Parts: sequence; structure tokens; C-alpha cells
Amino acid sequence: MGNVPASAQEMTSFLVALALLLFVALQRRRLATRTRSSPLRQFFQELGAPQRLLFLYLAARIAGFFWGGAVHPAIAHGVDAAAKFFGAVGVLRLGDSLLFAFLRARGRQGMSRIVRSLSVWGLTFLCAAVVLRMEYKFDLSSLVATSALLSVVLGFALQETLGNLFAGLTLNAEEPFEPGEWVSFGKYTGRVMEMGWRSTRLITIDEDELLVPNSLISREVVVNHMRPQNTDVIELMVAVDLDVSPARAKAALRDAVRSCPLVLQQPEPEVQLAAFTETGQSYRIKLHTEGFHVERAAIDQMNEAIWYALRRAGIDMPYPQTQLSFRERAQESEERRRREHAAEAEDLLGRIDFVQALSVEARKVLTERARFVEYGPGQAIVRQGEQGDTLYLVARGEVLVRVRIDAGEREVARLGRGALFGEMSVLTGEPRTATVVALGDAALLAVDRDAFERILSREPELAERLAEVIARRRMALDQARSEEAPPAVEKETSNLLSRIRSIFGFRAPRDDRATGS
Repeated sequence: MGNVPASAQEMTSFLVALALLLFVALQRRRLATRTRSSPLRQFFQELGAPQRLLFLYLAARIAGFFWGGAVHPAIAHGVDAAAKFFGAVGVLRLGDSLLFAFLRARGRQGMSRIVRSLSVWGLTFLCAAVVLRMEYKFDLSSLVATSALLSVVLGFALQETLGNLFAGLTLNAEEPFEPGEWVSFGKYTGRVMEMGWRSTRLITIDEDELLVPNSLISREVVVNHMRPQNTDVIELMVAVDLDVSPARAKAALRDAVRSCPLVLQQPEPEVQLAAFTETGQSYRIKLHTEGFHVERAAIDQMNEAIWYALRRAGIDMPYPQTQLSFRERAQESEERRRREHAAEAEDLLGRIDFVQALSVEARKVLTERARFVEYGPGQAIVRQGEQGDTLYLVARGEVLVRVRIDAGEREVARLGRGALFGEMSVLTGEPRTATVVALGDAALLAVDRDAFERILSREPELAERLAEVIARRRMALDQARSEEAPPAVEKETSNLLSRIRSIFGFRAPRDDRATGS
């Protein structure tokens, strides 16, 4: 076959390269199933280059062993020189990958990617120069120094590439951003993944990958959304009707901000009256979120919460509209909706046991004072520990009841149409005992304390009937939850009656028999 016997040194280098290739191949196979982590994925990608170079070295050596004597000596010499180059660069790239993988495992970042890439390319060029010098006595330095024409041609050909290179070095020195930070420059916005010697790789909020030339970045104003703090500031402009007082509008908008989980409560959100316009008054809402990456979700959550908050408060958002209708027909439609709401309110209130104990006139007052309110998915209707002056009945949708415990909150119930909550806070002044959240789009009938105050101011004797009904219901629930015997009905009724009288500010009726009058 014309093969040339290998020397001991060549055989040793061949076996060492084979062992390194097997080591790299086994490492990449092991990492193939664990590449979700960013450092491991980067290490997996970096090992690809030394694996290919070591494979080319072994292939060149095998070709020299088996076919070196059958080909022209110049070709055999070229294959031997290529093998030395592939072997040297392969070992160099493997050492580079292992060194920086070790530094990342110790929590150190090491040199930046652009400096590291330039170092690797410089050492690769040095290896090529050494191999050419040793094998062919070829001196690259004299070629570069004597060929002015070649320098000019290369300068024009690599003008853009060199511009990106020097721009990348400038960005690396100034460090306007780091991998993992959200930045904007020009029309591009994204999270920085890595900065190379030619371009910077971004992942947009839509999960698209962008390769932006460094020279383009250096000519733009760079906005780093994560400096000087990680939190992101959002400003929203909301227009409301001019007839609404600023205090009422600000209270509704603050209620909307509080109901959004993605909005940070510290620093405290701000609601300011920004301007008066031809359509109404404009309010500026300034709030903070945990980062730029949740900005879209936070804006969507805020807009939804604002719609529901203004709807509950009866505040209109002005917008251009054209409405053609006969006045009589509009009045008929409004009257029909009012009758439907009154009928539904009467039906819902009639299902409550303590409302059934009231007189017909008292029920009419409650029905007239009741109003329908709407909440969106995830919005809190009442919060545990807060004071409240409104009870609610579920008219449409479903709500979730959660109780706060040491480790967090636990779900205790889900309530549908006709379910009642919040009555103890209204009648006795107790703080809310649970947090109630709308599961979806929910409509509720709300009755405030003022309605009961009107009733009890006219008929104070109804307080005793209310206290007795609520006492019996609470004792039945307590007995169902525990095997212990509940206290006497009379004692519980007396306690509740005392608290109802205290919260509504009227005294017990005087007993004529006790006074002898």
C-alpha cells in the first residue's frame, strides 16, 4: 500500500489526540440532554470546534500513515503540515473551552466574549505562522511588511468588518450593557444574549433572534432598561369624563392599580391629573413592575383593571361617538333595564335568611339601594384583614375564597350565583375574615351599610331579628365544623345585637316594666 512507518512521537501524539477526541465526544453526548441551562448549552456549543479539529487531525494522520508513500512528497508534506495545524489549534480550543467552563462553574465571568474570540483567532493565526515557518520556511511578517498593495486591498475589503470589530471593542470597554439585560437602540429592543467581535445577538420580546452589527449600535443612543435599577417604570394616560371630581377619579384609578399583581406597591404608584382636554380630563398613572420583560403583561393587566374599576365607580371614559335615537325610546330602554335590575336584585336579596326576617318596606329599601358591580379575572373583591362596609351577592360568574395562613393563602371555597359574603363586616364592623377573588368575569350585587342604617333608623326593633337569624346561622356552621357544643342561641344573639347597635349608633329600647313607667 505504500504506507510510511510512523515514528514513536507521531504514534504518541496520534493516541493522545484520539483520547482527547473520545473525551470531547463523551462530554458532548452527556451534555446533549442537559442543554436547557445556559452555561451548559454554551459549553456544549464550544466543544464542537475542538471536536471537529481533532477529528481532522486524526484523519490527516491516518491518511499519512496509509497513503503517505503512494502520493507525491509535496502532497504528503502538505498533509503532515495540515495535521500539525489541526492538532495544535484543536488542543488550543479545547483548553480554552475547559478553562472558561471551570471559571463559570466557580461563578466567575472571565474575559468578555469579544476579547476571548480575538485572542483565539490571534493564537490560531500564530499557530498557522509557526507551522508555515517550520515546515515551509515561510515568513508572514515579511509578506505583510513588503506588500503595500495587499495591505490596501485588504483594508478596503475589510473596512466594514474592521468597523464592527473596533465598535465591538469600544462597547466592551464602555460596557453599556451585559448579557441578560434588556436594551433598546434605534428600532431594536431585546435581551442581550452575547456580544461577538462583529455583532451583538438579541432575543426580542417576541422570541425572535436579532444579530445587530456593532457599528450600528455604536452610532445609536443605547437605553438600558435594567440600569440603574432592575424595576421598570410604566406610564399610562387615562381620560375620564369632565363631570367626575378628581378625588373620585383618583380613588377609582388607585383601586385599579392595587388590584394588579404585576404592579409593585413599593415604590408607591402615582395617579396625577395631567391635563384638561376637549373630551374630558386626562390622568397620568406612573407605576413600577419587576422588570421590562413583564411590561406588556402589566399594561394589559392595568388596562383591564382600569375598565372594571371605572365601570364599578360609574365613571365614563369619553370617546368620539355618534348616537341616533328617539328620546322616548331611550327612556323606555333605560326604564326596562332598571326594572330588570330591580327584579334580579329582589330575587337575590330574597334568598338571604336575615333579609327574609325584615319587613316588606325594609326589603324595598335594600332593593333600591343595591347596585351591580363587575370584576375581572383575578381581581380582589375583598381582602382579609381590611375593614368593609359592603356585603356582596354573586349574580353572575364564580368567586374564590382564600384564607391567609402562615405559609401563604389557602383556598377554602368557591361561590356561585346567590352566594353571600361580607355581611358580618357590614352589620358588626368585623374586619374581613377572608380574601375573595373573581375567577372570571363576575357580576355582584353590592349593598352598603348606609342601606341598613336607613332601615334600622326607622325600625330599630329589626336589629334583634337580624341578630337572632345571623346567630342561628353562625352556630349551625360552627356546629358543622366542630364536634364541640356551640354557645346558647340567646347568648350569641345578645352579643351580635350589642355589636349591631354599637356600629349603627342606636341604643336598646327602654324597658317600661323595668322602670315602672
